[in-house]
Amino acid sequence: MKSFFKYLLATVIGMLLVCLIMFFVFLGSLGAMLSSDTEVVVKDNSVLELCIDKTISDRSYSESTGVAMFSMPGLSKTAGLNQMLKAIEQAKEDNRIKGIYIKYDGGSVNWAIATELREALLDFKESGKFIYAYSDNYSQSGYYLASVADSVFVQPQGSVIWQGMGVQIMFFADFFKKAGIEMQIVRHGQFKSAVEPYFRNDMSEANRLQYSVLFNSMWKKAVADVASSRKLSPGRLNEIADSLCGFTATGAFKAGLVDALVSGSTVEDNLLSVRSGLADSVRVSRVAWADYAKTVKPANKSKNKIAVIYAEGEIVGGSGSAGEIGTELAADIEKAVKDKNVKAIVLRVNSPGGSVLTSDIIYQELIKAKEKMPVVASYGNYAASGGYYISCMAHRIFAQPTTLTGSIGVFGVVPNVKGLTDKIGIHIDEVGTNKHSTALNGVYRPMNSFEEAVMQQSIEEVYAGFIGKVAQGRGMTPAQVDSIGQGRVWSGANAIEIGLVDELGGLKQAIACAAEMANLEAYSIAEYPKEKSLSEQIFELLGDVEARSAKAYINKLFGKAGMDAYAYLSQIMDMQEPQVLARMPEILTVE
Repeated sequence: MKSFFKYLLATVIGMLLVCLIMFFVFLGSLGAMLSSDTEVVVKDNSVLELCIDKTISDRSYSESTGVAMFSMPGLSKTAGLNQMLKAIEQAKEDNRIKGIYIKYDGGSVNWAIATELREALLDFKESGKFIYAYSDNYSQSGYYLASVADSVFVQPQGSVIWQGMGVQIMFFADFFKKAGIEMQIVRHGQFKSAVEPYFRNDMSEANRLQYSVLFNSMWKKAVADVASSRKLSPGRLNEIADSLCGFTATGAFKAGLVDALVSGSTVEDNLLSVRSGLADSVRVSRVAWADYAKTVKPANKSKNKIAVIYAEGEIVGGSGSAGEIGTELAADIEKAVKDKNVKAIVLRVNSPGGSVLTSDIIYQELIKAKEKMPVVASYGNYAASGGYYISCMAHRIFAQPTTLTGSIGVFGVVPNVKGLTDKIGIHIDEVGTNKHSTALNGVYRPMNSFEEAVMQQSIEEVYAGFIGKVAQGRGMTPAQVDSIGQGRVWSGANAIEIGLVDELGGLKQAIACAAEMANLEAYSIAEYPKEKSLSEQIFELLGDVEARSAKAYINKLFGKAGMDAYAYLSQIMDMQEPQVLARMPEILTVE
């Protein structure tokens, strides 16, 4: 009888899940039908509105799938750089568009993407059309982007963050000691700082050096660009940063960071209309960039294609899921190569690295692709460690000056919780058929010297293979790569000087380079990975909603400190067995 009720309950739960999924599919289909019938109308004397209220990622996905309709706790919203760039480029030549209105509304804009958007907006200004920018409160990267505008406005009680670049890193050595947890670290590279928080209470001198060089390089670029746009000297901008005068709107105005203190409604109801040549009483028509992007027509319909393959997120074992890079990316590369119309590949990388095994699978697939067609790499915010590994073989590599790249190094971490289990009265015993039957496959005892030597040998072999691949791809010797490797992170500007990157530029420049290498005058763009079906996306969302919800609530309760701790500790929870990883530090949020 107990079995009967158990199976009955399982059946009922299964039926409820199926019904829930079908309900979502119905909503998605309905949303797709409704959205497909909506025609975007762009009126004369319109202003293109770039509302920065989401995280900007490299790529947009169509909302026609209906997934955008779902409102689940913790699901992040993103906007795609690729569609934003297309909208700006078309608006430059569209006589209906009189200007661009940047409305910064708290979205997350990393420095490399802000740089790429800024370049597109500078190109737009060559048309003679205006750009206005407004925010209640500007983040530092948000202001960097907005500073390209002809006029920059802020709310009278708002602020402009302009303080310089830095990072705060959380260290856990004393915490682990008190908890009875030993993080057994094996690494190659004095700069491989991803593991320092597990066994130190402060930054090593090598780590402090690399960050100092990195941030100074990035800050120099940011200051130079803002100085050019705002007609302020680099020295004056550094004085403003040191004084923190932008933390008040009046201070920002007096310092010359903004042009006026006004409300958003004043900008939208009056200033945009006047700047567009309309009477005060006539409100300008604003068109959202996401809607306008739907009107963008392909430059041509050539059968020749350039495949733009997006490698965005952490590199993980297995096929990967939303926001991750898995072995499915290798399959996408293979599909692109098999398409007889694809004449070149641009690999767009935005990844801090991760699994060495998955990185090598993707690398090997790109090596095969390189034998048949040009392969060009374009780096976004990160192309570090595993992100650099998968792309170091490209014919040409493009990066922004503010891209974080390099971090050529590997490490392994094996947690040992014996001290914790002893403290709470849990005891572990073991039995096996051979000397090392339980070696490196558990967290309940420390590694012995033999096991540690085996782990170190594995690390050394992976590192030797890594620098060998970089040496072959970049035309260097392994010794030369080792001298700039050791896990050190470089800015894109510095990476040019040491030979890790070929040119400074964004995705547009990388595509143009690929077309030139393939001798293509006309071509269309094919983006990979292809969009997943609605049901596949729903299953991914349902499968990941628990973790996303946890992150959302931690962020709500504890803010940045909670999210930093969550990132490190969740990585530890994933290390239930030894892993060899090629990734940059988990926490590197450049303010």
